[in-house]
Amino acid sequence: MLLNKLYTYEQVESELPSTLKFKVSINAGHEIFEGHFPGNPITPGVCQMEMVKEILSDHLSQDLFFNSISDMKFISMWEPKESELVFVDIAHKMTEDVYKINAKIYGESTVYFKLKGNANVSE
Repeated sequence: MLLNKLYTYEQVESELPSTLKFKVSINAGHEIFEGHFPGNPITPGVCQMEMVKEILSDHLSQDLFFNSISDMKFISMWEPKESELVFVDIAHKMTEDVYKINAKIYGESTVYFKLKGNANVSE
């Protein structure tokens, strides 16, 4: 949905073997920023949540959907023109038919977003 339009990503080596790490480049000129917010664009929270889901779905080659979010925090505003390059860390564990996900979006010195939730594979 947003992949290759709002952002692109590549996997990079993680310091923790249980965590996937991705380098994400945001398209600061994307039309979504014209409305969120004109003159002072920030990356919408729903887009950050969708990015986590899409990146993990793409990595696993499975179409996932969140069935629950137990904790989601928007810690800092992510201004795309100031931070076009960020990192996304995703720890995931499959239990029965549910992926337990713990994710974070951050820059060099700023954490923008954290999420804990469960996702299922779409049928």
